[in-house]
Amino acid sequence: MEKADASEIDISQEILDELMRNLEKLEASTDLEGTAVVSKTGLRIASSETTDVVWDIYSASPATLISLGEKISQGLEQGELRDIVISGTKGYTIILVGAADNNFMLFTNCKKGYKLGYYFHKIRKAFREMEPVLKKIETKDMVY
Repeated sequence: MEKADASEIDISQEILDELMRNLEKLEASTDLEGTAVVSKTGLRIASSETTDVVWDIYSASPATLISLGEKISQGLEQGELRDIVISGTKGYTIILVGAADNNFMLFTNCKKGYKLGYYFHKIRKAFREMEPVLKKIETKDMVY
C-alpha cells in the first residue's frame, strides 16, 4: 500500500490499517473486487490486495467521472450526486460518492449484475462505517 501525496493528504498508518480492514471485510462478504478508497482529486488512499490495475488510471478516472457527474446532476437539477455505475460487457464498476462534504469515494468492481441491489447495500454500509475514519484524514487544498 502506498501513502498518498503528503502535499495534499496526511494519513497515519493506523488510519490506513483500519481502512484496509474495512475494504477486506467488504470484499470477503461479497463478490466485489478491486475495491479502493480514492480522494475526489484522484489520489488512491487505500485499496484491497486483490487489485491488480494501473493505479494512475484507476484513481484519476473516477475523479474525472465524479466531477462531470456532479456538474450533470446539478445542471439537470437531480440533486446531490450519490453514485455512478458503469456497465461493461464483462461487469460493472461502482463509484460511491458520499456526501458533498466528504472528500473521498469508494470504487469497486463486480461481475454479477443481478446482485447490484445487494452490492449497493453492502457498499453504502461499508462506506458509512469508514466515514468517521475518513474524517480523521487531514486534507489540504483539495480541489477537483
